[in-house]
Amino acid sequence: MFTGFDGSDRAIDDSRRPFQIYLLGTREEIQSTINQLQVVRFCERIRWSPPIPVLGSDWKYISMMERDRAAE
Repeated sequence: MFTGFDGSDRAIDDSRRPFQIYLLGTREEIQSTINQLQVVRFCERIRWSPPIPVLGSDWKYISMMERDRAAE
């Protein structure tokens, strides 16, 4: 079980808690990786956030995708 840190005491079953994946790199590298992950059917492109610039960097971008845990 997982209890959130947002002030609520609700418990979340670990098997239902989604996980997040982050990509960090140039805008082109991120887009290329997202495309490759779709080709291998890991996830659809639409699930990724748009690449956003990282503060303090003139070339780094970040994109995030949240996905449900796979059934084992």
